[in-house]
Formats: sequence, C-alpha cells, structure tokens
Amino acid sequence: MKLTSDKQQVRIWHPLIRIIHWLLVAIFTANYFILEAGSQWHQWLGYTAVSAVVLRIIWGFVDQSYGNFKTINLSQHALNEHLHHVKQRKIPSETGHNPLGWLMVFAVIALFIGLGTTGFMMEEIDRFFGNETLEEIHEWFANILYAAVLVHIAAVIFTGWRGRIELIRPMITGKRRKN
Repeated sequence: MKLTSDKQQVRIWHPLIRIIHWLLVAIFTANYFILEAGSQWHQWLGYTAVSAVVLRIIWGFVDQSYGNFKTINLSQHALNEHLHHVKQRKIPSETGHNPLGWLMVFAVIALFIGLGTTGFMMEEIDRFFGNETLEEIHEWFANILYAAVLVHIAAVIFTGWRGRIELIRPMITGKRRKN
C-alpha cells in the first residue's frame, strides 16, 4: 500500500468539525436506539448534543476553511454545477459541502435544537411535564432526524461513488486525496 504525501492531499475538515460530527452520531445512536427516553443519561447526552451544535454554529463563523458559513452557496448555479460534476463523475477534491449538503447541515442543526428544546421543556419546566403534545413533537423531531440520517448516509455513499470522491475518509482524517 502506497502512502500518500501531504502534498497529494487537501485538508477538508478541521478536527473540531470532525469531533462534533462523530459526537453527534454517537449521541443520536445512543439516545435513539439504546437509552430509555427521559433517563438521566438520555437527558445529559441531549444537553451535550445541543452544546456541540451550538459550538458548531460558533465554529461556522470562526473556521477559515470549508466549515465556515461564508462558504455556503445555495444558488441554482451552485446546485447545477454540483449536479454536473456528479453527472460527469468528477467532483473536485478541493470542495466541502455542496448545496444539498449544506441544507442537510442546517436540517440537522435545527432538529437537534428542536430535540434539545422540547426535551428541556418536558423535563425541566413543571408546566410541560407529561405533556403529550410536547412528547409527540419531541418524538417527531427524533424520527425526522433518523430519516435525515438515513438520507445523509445514502447521499454520502451515492455521491462518493458517482462523483468519484472520498467523503468518508476526510470526515475521519480531515484530509482528502487530490484527484
């Protein structure tokens, strides 16, 4: 196996973005599939997730690379350009999120904040303790987040394959091999 030098790689994701990403993966997995809803661990992991999301939002204004919110381009032109790259099977290696990827980032941020807010209201505000409507909203947020996760995973696999670009490795190492 040939090792790739740093000159043949481009840094895509800062370590903080990767840590937050995988922390949210772990927290969502634990809270959705493993822990009992409303348990102490479920609550603390939920608060940790919201804290991580807030940190990610702050980092979105500080980061000097692809994680900066200034790099967002949701224009029709940017979307068409991305779709053209996918169709041509050649997504440039020196890119961060595409327009659809950024929309997913915002959806995940909103859903985690919604989950944190409704969870906090149910557990910490006496007036809402046991409120079935709030519990249903919290459950809807969790289920929509689960659906978004499935779409995200499918999109990463498809885009990586079709666009001939590494998407998973850079979220682990922070670097992508240049095309």
